[in-house]
Amino acid sequence: MSQPQPNCPSCRERMEAGFVLDTGHGGSRKEAKWIEGQPEKSFWVGIKIEGKKQFPIQAFRCPRCGMLVNYALST
Repeated sequence: MSQPQPNCPSCRERMEAGFVLDTGHGGSRKEAKWIEGQPEKSFWVGIKIEGKKQFPIQAFRCPRCGMLVNYALST
C-alpha cells in the first residue's frame, strides 16, 4: 500500500508526516499501533492484544490548524 500524502480536510493545507509516540514502562519509547477490536483488560499486562491484528500508526499534522489524521497502514 502506498503512503498517503493528505491535505487537511479542514483548511486544505498540506499535512506534515509524523508518528504517535507510545511511552512505556521505564520511559521506553515505541511507535504506537492500531489494534483490532475492543480493549480487554489484563491484570498482568494492562490490555490483552494476543492474536489481534496490529498496524503501526502513521500520523499527519496540519501546520495551520493542528488537525491530526491517523492511518493504520499494513506492511
